[in-house]
Amino acid sequence: MSEERDEKAAEERDSKDSDAVRALLKRAAENEPSVENPNLLRGVQRKIRARSKGKFFSDGWSTTQSRINYTLVAVAMLVVVAVAYFALGPMGITAR
Repeated sequence: MSEERDEKAAEERDSKDSDAVRALLKRAAENEPSVENPNLLRGVQRKIRARSKGKFFSDGWSTTQSRINYTLVAVAMLVVVAVAYFALGPMGITAR
């Protein structure tokens, strides 16, 4: 009997916990941030660059939103690796 009572109490506690979590998730979903929020990352980087007098985030690479620069570097590195492989690779010399 005692075990049944403990199980029922545990089930009630679990259902109350799950109801509380469900209510919390509903409130969180209702309070989603709007799309109109400013781009915080860009603003923070601009402030850091201004306060450090260009010491940080002055290179342009770290603040750019475009991925084309990274693509160009990746393609250039692949070309360099391919040229090095064919230039320094095996020359067809075999030892017998």
